[in-house]
Amino acid sequence: MPDRRAEPRREFDLQPHPRILPMLGEINLKQWQCIGELVDNSVDGFISANRERRAISDPEVHVTLPTRVARDAHVTVLDNGPGMDPDKLENAVRAGWTGNDPVNYLGMFGMGFNIATARLGTLTRVWSTREGDRVWHGLEIDFDSLLRQRHFRTPVLTRPKTNPAVHGTEISIERLKPEQGQWFAGAANRSKLRDQLERVYAAMLRREGTPLTIRLLMNGTALRGRQHCVWGGPGNADRIVHHARFGDIGAYQTVNVGLPDRKFCGRCWQWLRADEDVCPACESAENVVVRERRVRGWLGLQRYYDENEYGIDFVRHGRKIEIASLDLFQWDNNQGGREREYPIDDPRHRGRIVGEIHLDHCRVHYTKDQFDRNDPAWAEMVRIVRGDGPLRPQEASQLGFGDNDSPLFRLFQAFRRNSPKPKVAGCYANLLLVPDNDRAREMTERFYASDPLYLPDTKWWELVEEADRALLLGEGGPGGGGGGPFPGGAPPGEPVPGTAPAPAPAAPPRVPVPSLTREYRDDTTDQRWNVTAYSVQHDDPALASGANPWRLVRTTAGTYEFLINTDHPVFGSATMTPLDALLAELAWSAMDFLRGQRTDVTFASVLTALRERYATTTKLDPVTLTAEAAAALRNLARAVSRNIEPGDAEALYQELSMAERSTVLARVHGVAGGEAARIIGEGRFLEYAPKETLLGFFERNPEYFFDGLYWDDAYETLDLGDAQATEEARARVVRRYLSLLVDAVWLAENDPDDLARVGRARLLRGALALELLASDQVRGTDA
Repeated sequence: MPDRRAEPRREFDLQPHPRILPMLGEINLKQWQCIGELVDNSVDGFISANRERRAISDPEVHVTLPTRVARDAHVTVLDNGPGMDPDKLENAVRAGWTGNDPVNYLGMFGMGFNIATARLGTLTRVWSTREGDRVWHGLEIDFDSLLRQRHFRTPVLTRPKTNPAVHGTEISIERLKPEQGQWFAGAANRSKLRDQLERVYAAMLRREGTPLTIRLLMNGTALRGRQHCVWGGPGNADRIVHHARFGDIGAYQTVNVGLPDRKFCGRCWQWLRADEDVCPACESAENVVVRERRVRGWLGLQRYYDENEYGIDFVRHGRKIEIASLDLFQWDNNQGGREREYPIDDPRHRGRIVGEIHLDHCRVHYTKDQFDRNDPAWAEMVRIVRGDGPLRPQEASQLGFGDNDSPLFRLFQAFRRNSPKPKVAGCYANLLLVPDNDRAREMTERFYASDPLYLPDTKWWELVEEADRALLLGEGGPGGGGGGPFPGGAPPGEPVPGTAPAPAPAAPPRVPVPSLTREYRDDTTDQRWNVTAYSVQHDDPALASGANPWRLVRTTAGTYEFLINTDHPVFGSATMTPLDALLAELAWSAMDFLRGQRTDVTFASVLTALRERYATTTKLDPVTLTAEAAAALRNLARAVSRNIEPGDAEALYQELSMAERSTVLARVHGVAGGEAARIIGEGRFLEYAPKETLLGFFERNPEYFFDGLYWDDAYETLDLGDAQATEEARARVVRRYLSLLVDAVWLAENDPDDLARVGRARLLRGALALELLASDQVRGTDA
């Protein structure tokens, strides 16, 4: 008998074992990603029809999810796309096969389909039909059956079709895995999935969508694309501020940069050089195509700032691959590390720069949750959107980078801060900043609910204008200090219950107060007050000819009007603001409503709860104060360093004590390696010195700080005509600012936990010192 082992083998049978499909289900895709893969299939069908000039009218995708745990529970995705014939349907469900090139589509079927369906259940049925077909063609992938029969063959199925004009594809996933069925049955989980889909497909769920507009429904309810609540942009007035160094900067920056076409291998997902026609990886020209390359989209400024809700969305063919990415807010330094550049000026690291950048020609991870950072297209996009160097202009200049006119750089220069420095009239408009961020954030919920009054940014702009108007008139601001440090809370003398009928219209003028106009609520008493506030004159009839400084009245419509005379002497106190008056009235109204029904609720408890919710801007927060003090001293050191002439730098450095110089050298070496001599020679040693060193430097060299160099106050230009009088006047200026700097250093060097234990008066003094240091600061001296 011949030895068959000696015969050469002519081929291998590489057909995968039927177990491979269930194993794909072990790849960890989240539920929304599984649904997203199936929605992507539908979107690709619509895109394909558009490119073949047979666009689908009113494209729709219906997602049906189970709402309870049941044996017959299933997930269905149905679209009205062009549909598939049996041959295309057969290929579409093969593991690893894709019906589209990776260039122009999201990636129809292929591995994504197999992974998603296997992740959710063990039986998948797919039905598809084209316009004019007489039946639906279908197939089923039954993992249990495939394992038993040990092959991939499955029969062609058909079902009747009553209307030949119908077209589309339906995917039904049945025999859900127990953990998946349990997950979908949770209402909160379905709500999270809905929210994620509204974010991921936002670019296609709006009018004039990209690359098309679709209607996406989940359990019969249409999804609304979650759009960004930004200043300016489509549907809003242009919001442009002037920067002393970089000129006019718009809050909404558009991006639309075309790049030269480039050859690309669709099989290897690899870019080719201009002189290459054959892919060096697969050594073939068969899959080489010329790709159009364009980076487009926008960057903007959110109407509020938040610890989590900011960042840039990156989009491929209308589907958001990365949401709220912070990558472009970091700088890859020359030492192999990454430095966060935004947000760095807020003590709680809250940001508000957002954006949507479309990058259709860049590779993505197979799970579609990240762009490939190794793709050259990513690096090109980074240069277009944020430029080559650091966003911080001083660091960029020191590293030798030239001018940067990128949209992110410009936004960063104008809007990097969440608090104005100095706090003078116009500062809120120049930052597009609502002083009460909680109020701005609350209003945004009305924007997301598509309230037509809150879609434009007008309501936010009213609050900005009111705050600046209060600063212009020298007031603390009708809402409680315009964001200043004064805490309120004084109880009223004899508050008037909020149940009186509205007074007849008064002859004296009434001026709306946007910062006090809103809905207020108290969860303890379950009371709601829809309040419209007006500033009135002392002789307004509703105030009983000036006997009362304010009054809360209920209208016949069930709403409330709060009428207040802000010129009344009671508001001359640092501990009484119009907001305090209103919250006290609301607390009294709540107690009047209860009329002794609950003994566990007191006026004090209701007022405390209202202040906790609505008076956050008046809090003396040690964390915020510490961070603001450190930032103010750091900014002062950097700004003054720029005033030191190189020829004077060494002598001024030698004025420091030996211990101070040792600290400077150690800190410079830890940050900039062997650059100590250059940094000291440039006069930048104050940036690395202990905070108390700045106090001594200021006392010895006040001429570097005044006369418009950092503060507007006169020092060297101060001349009273008498040498001794002039010297005494200059000394008084130095003593005044030195005392303020001592308070700032005290705040910056103490731990917030320790500051929380000091007295209110001491914290208030520190907060006022920061305000006063900023009040005379020259515009444009922020470092």
